[in-house]
Amino acid sequence: MTGTTAYAVTGVLDRREHELEGRLLGRCVVAAIVLHLAGAGAAYLVPRLTKKPPTPIEYVAVQIIPAARLGVEKPPAPKPEPPKPEPVKPEPPKPEPKAEAPVLPKPQPAKPKAEPKPVEPPKAVAAPEAQPEGSARGNVSGLALGASVAGLDNPDFTYGYYVDQMLKLIQGNWTRPMVGSGVEATIFYRIARDGRIIEAKIERSSGINSFDLAALRAVQASGPLPPLPRAFRDSWLGVHLIFR
Repeated sequence: MTGTTAYAVTGVLDRREHELEGRLLGRCVVAAIVLHLAGAGAAYLVPRLTKKPPTPIEYVAVQIIPAARLGVEKPPAPKPEPPKPEPVKPEPPKPEPKAEAPVLPKPQPAKPKAEPKPVEPPKAVAAPEAQPEGSARGNVSGLALGASVAGLDNPDFTYGYYVDQMLKLIQGNWTRPMVGSGVEATIFYRIARDGRIIEAKIERSSGINSFDLAALRAVQASGPLPPLPRAFRDSWLGVHLIFR
């Protein structure tokens, strides 16, 4: 046998030995996997196969029958016990009042009788004269409120009594803000035939917003004014009113 042949035989034997070792190792791995799966299945199934089924719950039917049907009388309700009277505490003896000497009233001098005053006959009160329409212009120079008429849009309006009524109504609604003297604002508005105040606005500002708004509110709150005189033919009257 030559050297080449001996080397080939040795190689074949080595390959067979490696193949046998590989097959043995594979069989061991498969056996280990099978054993692990069998152990897990047994741990899962054995407790469930050996567990006893739950005992079914038994129910008992109960019928409630009133006591009156059975002829049983209800026991009488217990009577409430009367409240016990509280012990009366003896009152301490009151000291006897000392007898005081009677106080005699001082004699008062008799008042002289007042002589009856003679009754004067009632004075006749003169009825106020009605203000005729178309009379001379009244007081348009202003009232105590500090407002005065600067001008009217219609110079033919000569009903002074109407101007006086208008100023008195505005006076009742005018509250002058706490500002210094010398402040002055002019409000323009129109009076409709029925006395409504329309188009009221601040014509000339005083420079103080609170003063201007107070004057504007005084005019707006005074409406409606009395209707314009019937003899006045225009449909409205424009007024320029100064507030000081």
